[in-house]
Amino acid sequence: MQVYHRDTKQLVQEEDVGGGAIRFTYGTAFGRMLAKGLLCRKFVSDLYGAWQKSPLSRRKVRRFMTRYKIRVDDCTEQDFPNFNAFFTRQRKEYPRLCAGQELPAVADSRLTVLPIGTDTVFRIKGVPYTTAELLNDEALAAAYAGGWCMIFRLAPDDYHRYVYPDDGSQEASVHIPGVLHTVNPIAAELAVYRRNTRCYTLLHTKHFGDVIEMEVGALLVGRIVNHREDAAAFSKLQEKGYFQYGGSTVILLLKQGVLIPDADLLKYSAQGIESRVHLGERVGCAVT
Repeated sequence: MQVYHRDTKQLVQEEDVGGGAIRFTYGTAFGRMLAKGLLCRKFVSDLYGAWQKSPLSRRKVRRFMTRYKIRVDDCTEQDFPNFNAFFTRQRKEYPRLCAGQELPAVADSRLTVLPIGTDTVFRIKGVPYTTAELLNDEALAAAYAGGWCMIFRLAPDDYHRYVYPDDGSQEASVHIPGVLHTVNPIAAELAVYRRNTRCYTLLHTKHFGDVIEMEVGALLVGRIVNHREDAAAFSKLQEKGYFQYGGSTVILLLKQGVLIPDADLLKYSAQGIESRVHLGERVGCAVT
């Protein structure tokens, strides 16, 4: 799949991590039967998550690092007892690459920026979705008509930690239960997010007003881990939480008239091409 790399200003053909298994699961009748009858069951997710946390998964770490050329010299730990410890690895410090009124990428990820219309059906990784379906709340969704939906898709080789986009305070988090399912773009013909467990938090921010930050779990992810789920204050680029093993997604919803997204992100998003972004780098600027 093609991804725009902002640092080199080039389109790069990236390997689709885990694509073979997803093609089998969703591209064959037997695979779809397995997905519906077994793979999306919670106990399967729990068992797989337990294996990722066991010493038996330790050998997988070195193979994964070699295959995807991952370095851990900027992490708080360099030796990992299991794959989940490696997957949830933490940087020694987060880079601060943008100014006060600039919006940072909240995770290392592939980013798509989409406009939100009153009744717009937009696609999140190929899945038709309205804001109301995403939030499971029509009144709340209506407040974001005319704004922006920013989709940060974390690949398995990314750091799976995410941060707050600005200074501010949050309300208590809202959980939307669902069947754990894949967010891989190959499975785009399925109603993926409607089957995913989601958690969103309403943020009252300094420069961008009321922003919704949502985390989406996926097939074989143990859980979404937010450090605070009650009302609390936060600072820009403070770590909000992390995902345990699996491919996952963070979404920001911003209201009309508060953000000017960067032009290159809009250009490639309009073509259906994701942009590679790094946590802390500028992706837009507040309207002043």
